[in-house]
Amino acid sequence: MIFLRACRWLEHVLTRVELGTAMLAFSAMLALSPADIIGRNLLHATLPGGDLVLRQLVLWVALPGAALAVAAQRHLHLDPANLAARPAWQKLTAIPFNLMAALVCALLTQAAWAFWQDEWRYQSADAVWLAWLGLILPVAFGLLALHFLLRAVLVLPDSARPDHAA
Repeated sequence: MIFLRACRWLEHVLTRVELGTAMLAFSAMLALSPADIIGRNLLHATLPGGDLVLRQLVLWVALPGAALAVAAQRHLHLDPANLAARPAWQKLTAIPFNLMAALVCALLTQAAWAFWQDEWRYQSADAVWLAWLGLILPVAFGLLALHFLLRAVLVLPDSARPDHAA
């Protein structure tokens, strides 16, 4: 019981941090995009690295958003075996599907970490800040793996709660 409560608390904290991160990145995009467009069209100059930052900010919005979708169980489900299944069957098959998704995300985390380290190693001194922005890839895939693990742990107790009974 304490373990499940800790898992729910962890998921709640993670979703708050991810939501704040995505909102902050989206706000930065809203401020930077018009500044870049106005600068380009009226002043014939752009913000240094503005396009690169905007591309990275798209990832900073989308990837925490993906983690939020997993936490809310509103992500894209690619499990055709569950489409026509009864709700009780879906609860039982949710565990292996979530564990498999966590494994895939863990492998993507490892690949993204290797990619980031390679990018960091060969980054020019004046563009180190861009490498730091790229850290979102391994962090986000790691968070996705954690959310899928939490979903696998929390799926059975959720089905036993009275407010989830069919």
